Parts: sequence; C-alpha cells; structure tokens
Amino acid sequence: MMALAAATLVGCTSQPKFTISGQVEGVEKMYLVERIDGDYVAIDSVAVENGAFEMKGCAAEAKQLYISSQATPRGASVVARFFVEEGEITLSKVEDSYVVAGTPANDAVVAYNEVVGPMMAEYREATPERRAEIEAAYEAAQQEALEQNKSNLFGVQMLQNAAYGMGGVELKAAIESFTPEMQASKLMEPIAEMAEKKIKTDIGQPYINFEQADAAGNMVSVQSVIENPANKYVLIDFWASWCGPCMAEVPALKAAYDEYHAKGFEIFGVSLDNKKEAWEAAIKNKELNWLHVSDLQGWQNAAADLYGVRSIPANYLIDCATGKIVGVNLRGEEVKAKVEAVLAE
Repeated sequence: MMALAAATLVGCTSQPKFTISGQVEGVEKMYLVERIDGDYVAIDSVAVENGAFEMKGCAAEAKQLYISSQATPRGASVVARFFVEEGEITLSKVEDSYVVAGTPANDAVVAYNEVVGPMMAEYREATPERRAEIEAAYEAAQQEALEQNKSNLFGVQMLQNAAYGMGGVELKAAIESFTPEMQASKLMEPIAEMAEKKIKTDIGQPYINFEQADAAGNMVSVQSVIENPANKYVLIDFWASWCGPCMAEVPALKAAYDEYHAKGFEIFGVSLDNKKEAWEAAIKNKELNWLHVSDLQGWQNAAADLYGVRSIPANYLIDCATGKIVGVNLRGEEVKAKVEAVLAE
C-alpha cells in the first residue's frame, strides 16, 4: 500500500541537516521515501535536471530512508536505502546497484559490503569445507563491524542483527558500550526493549508461565508440565512448520527426546504457525511426539512475546525442581549433551 505526502522537508533552521545528491540516468524525478507501519510514504521529491538531483532535509531524527526514482521503491530503476545523518550524502552507481556514502554510518555500510560481498558471492559455489570457513569469516566481519561502529547508526543496526543470539545482560552491556547519542536514538529503542525482556529469560531466571491450546483445543500451561512429577527438565521450544532452521533441529530434538524422555525430559513445543493444518501436518509428518500448543497468531504469539522471542528456533530448558532456566537456545547436539549433563547431576 502506498501513501503520498506532498510535503518538503522544511523547518530545520536550528536542527542538523543533510543533503543527498547524485547523478542518475533515464529518471525525471527522485523521491525520499520512508517506511511507516508497512507503507511507503514519499516525504519529499525533486526534479532531475541534466541527470543530477539534490535534496535537503532534517537530520535530527536517527532513521533510514530510501532514495528512489519512484514514490514506491519496490521495482524502481534507481533505489538505495541510507542512514539519515548530518552532512553531505552522495548516491552513485557501482556496477549494477546504487551506493550511498559520505557520512559515517553510510561509509561504514560501503566498507562492510566490500568485505562481505565477495564472501557471499563465493559461498554459492563453495565446497562444504570452504563454506564453513566463509561462515566463520562472515561472523568475524559482522563482529568487527559492530565493534568499529558504536558511534553511528550502522553499528546500531549491526547490534540489532546480533541481539537475537545474545542474553539479556549481555545485550544490555552491549547497548551501554555505544555512545550516549546512539543509546538515545530511535533505532536503539526496540533493542533496549528486547534486552529488558531477555533479562527475564536469562539462565538462572524463573520460567514465565503461560497457557495455550493444543491441537484438540485443550488449554495447557507451562506450570502444569513443570509440576508434573514425571518431568525433571522441560524444554520450551519455539518453532513453526514454515521455519527451515526449525525443521533442521528436528533430528537433534528427536534424538534427545527418544533417549531421555523416560528419564524425565519433556519438550513443550510452542508453534508460531497461523495455519492449524500446516502445524498439525508438521507434527504428524515429522513424528514430533511431544507436547504442542499454539495460539495460531504467527509472530504475534503471546508466549513468544513474553519470552522476547524475535527469531526461531528458540528454546529454554527449565529445571522442574527449581523452576529456573538452565539452558537457552541450545542447538543440535547441545540439546542432548545438556540434558544428559543435568540429569546426571
């Protein structure tokens, strides 16, 4: 859906400003476009004269905008996303795409892409052994970009990407390592909110109770599973039938369940599906023989919100004796190894 605001960026007299300019071909007009609640909103436009354009605006609010040859960027012949920062920003064509540079965050994006771009290109044709090396190098490049950009908006974006794999205390410390200006930026707000939720589900914290319906419509609570005398440890597992990485975890979950269920290990699956048929089919076809619930609200799943889940698979291992979380986001063989270790204690 497209909404058009016929307004220019004015009223910046006492605020920091930015200018974006560039050379484009075959274009009559350029637009500044913002994504607001899922809609593309054109907030300014300018005619292209002799292949050149220039627009000015306020840089008081930290955010990202699109510079585009269409009011709706999708499918535009000229389009690039950039960080709004004080200074002179330029748009230029590099091979078959457009690049924005000129200010710290936008220059950092260019530098980062120069490092990871070749990795991604090589990855497609690489051997399994080489792919493992590329993945390690890619992760190192991400971490380096995060560490080097704690005073600009690209660093905030990199932290947002990394936040899903961090614990709450770890994430809060990472936020506090940024400059005060970046900590107060609008882009940091959802990351800070995520940190507060994650702190409540860090290792050592008590589990958060909730209840949802199983496939038969019966309400089942986490508390009832934790308090079941047959259970010693319960893995709350957030997943969905459409999630490829979740399906990749199935063999490891089944191996742990088959070996340790009789010894007190239970899995409480919480699906982020929104189609009951797909959810039930996955349970049946994959032979997921443990407990399953869902409110069929997809990413708006109420339990996922309680636990601060922003990516799946995600899981939390609960010690039934204490009600505390003893493992978070266990992957592959880590599930079986952790359950074996805690049952042996």
